[in-house]
Amino acid sequence: MSKRGSVLLVFVLMWNLSSAQKVQLDSIRWITKSLGYLYFSQGHINYNFDGIDGSKSKYAIVKDTLIMSDIYTSSADKFSKKHRDDFKFLIRNITPSRLYLKAIDPNAIKLAGNITYEFTNFKNSYDKDIKFSKLSFLSSTCYGDCPQLGIEILANGDYKLKAGEHVGNYSGTYTGKLSAAQLDTLNYLLKHSELKKMADWEQTGTVADAPNYYFAIEYTNTKKKLSITTNKPPMNVTDLISFMIRSYKSVTLRKVQEKAN
Repeated sequence: MSKRGSVLLVFVLMWNLSSAQKVQLDSIRWITKSLGYLYFSQGHINYNFDGIDGSKSKYAIVKDTLIMSDIYTSSADKFSKKHRDDFKFLIRNITPSRLYLKAIDPNAIKLAGNITYEFTNFKNSYDKDIKFSKLSFLSSTCYGDCPQLGIEILANGDYKLKAGEHVGNYSGTYTGKLSAAQLDTLNYLLKHSELKKMADWEQTGTVADAPNYYFAIEYTNTKKKLSITTNKPPMNVTDLISFMIRSYKSVTLRKVQEKAN
């Protein structure tokens, strides 16, 4: 290779490295083809590596390495001092749309295995072919004040609510209609939620003191139906669930008088 070619290659490599360093790893929600994820919220890092999910309360990004940390006390020393376990991942490459991550120390390998994970920027997930005829959603109570909701929405925006506990003044049965903007938001979230990949999805493990969510989506022009029950929803549907939980407070509702027995 000529000297000029060598200089050009070095320049390109340096430019790519510089460009990658400008991408803020912790400002993006990342997702894999198998619905694994990596995202950062309120100083915590949340992850799912091939079904193994959890969170760490501390993390640092040092040059090309992501370091997740557990900080804890132990009964072995009568909780007298703090201990720290680090989980190190090499950031093999990063762009605004792609992240390649590989565990590089024993703790991280035990957590995520010895493979390179390819994540994509979740904001780019979109399937324009997702169209629904009916959406049903149930949310249970928990040990706190989780609202008990039963919601049905039709493709034209017709809205039906049956509310139970922890819903303030909304207890009872109501009908209403989503505004055009609300219906657009719902359709966007459905297209943005990787629903086709949820057909065979199964929750791993359970969460104590968390509400159960159930939603069923009947698609337009097909007999196919997606039904999901979870109290630990994957990242790709959390925005959709949040929309459904909040929806009854932003729809103009008319109370349905219950028939006397």
